[in-house]
Amino acid sequence: MANIKDIARLSGYSVATVSRYINKNRYVSTNAAQAIQRVVEKVDYVPNTIARYLSTGRTKTIGVVVPFFEYSYFSQLFASITKAAFNAGYSVIALKTNYDAELERQYLEQLHQKRYDGLIFTSHTVSLETMLSYQKYGPIVCCRNLGDVPLAATYSVRNKTYDDVFELAKKEIFKVLR
Repeated sequence: MANIKDIARLSGYSVATVSRYINKNRYVSTNAAQAIQRVVEKVDYVPNTIARYLSTGRTKTIGVVVPFFEYSYFSQLFASITKAAFNAGYSVIALKTNYDAELERQYLEQLHQKRYDGLIFTSHTVSLETMLSYQKYGPIVCCRNLGDVPLAATYSVRNKTYDDVFELAKKEIFKVLR
């Protein structure tokens, strides 16, 4: 398997130039780009994602903690998170818990170990204090109103929406019954 040094040697350009071309950062002349691309295709070079993650200190992976997928709410929420993450260049891993607090703690410890760049809890059993103690290792987002707890949260205010729908339904039903 070819590496970046092999590409540099075979193309006749420096490792720095090859790196700039492969990573698409900063200028590389047209001639250099074409020569490097020919070598890349010839040796079927693919960048080593693990090496890239090691050099940047980021996994480009988000863990999504889900109690289970049997209810459409959690599967739809996971699908929406996945779509947004992919659009931002991140991978997503589903971390099923069945509301097991010890398993949730293990996922937080994996955040500490840099397995993920962040965690999104669609629901949780582990205490908010435990989550707070792990947020120094990466972002933690909860999908519910946390009040004054200093953790990131996103949620919808469903009660107002339900009230509006029921009021509209009552008006329409009474209009039909009159």
